[in-house]
Amino acid sequence: MQEVTDEPTADTTTVAEPESDFESVEPLEPISDPVGTARRKHGAAGAVLAAGLFGVDIALGRKPKEEVPVVVDAAGEPTNIDEDGIRIPLDEHTSVVAPALPPSEPRAPKPRRRKG
Repeated sequence: MQEVTDEPTADTTTVAEPESDFESVEPLEPISDPVGTARRKHGAAGAVLAAGLFGVDIALGRKPKEEVPVVVDAAGEPTNIDEDGIRIPLDEHTSVVAPALPPSEPRAPKPRRRKG
């Protein structure tokens, strides 16, 4: 009969983690691999198609369109158009007014049809 003990039988040595200098590490750009992604999702045929279309895109010499963030500074607090409506002044004597719509009743859910 074997005797059961609570002591670990495997060698439990600690491994020292390598020191790293986080301040000197430059941030990495995200990696975009459309061919690899197509291979994982759709197999070899997807990788071949993605590589072909990627080559056509490079051959046409198109540059990726950069989207510029639009920031608009508003003077004052925003208005609640559900309660106040909209008033847009065009000049000293003219303005466009759209009154607030009256609240509507919520729609009742459609009755379910039985399959049968």
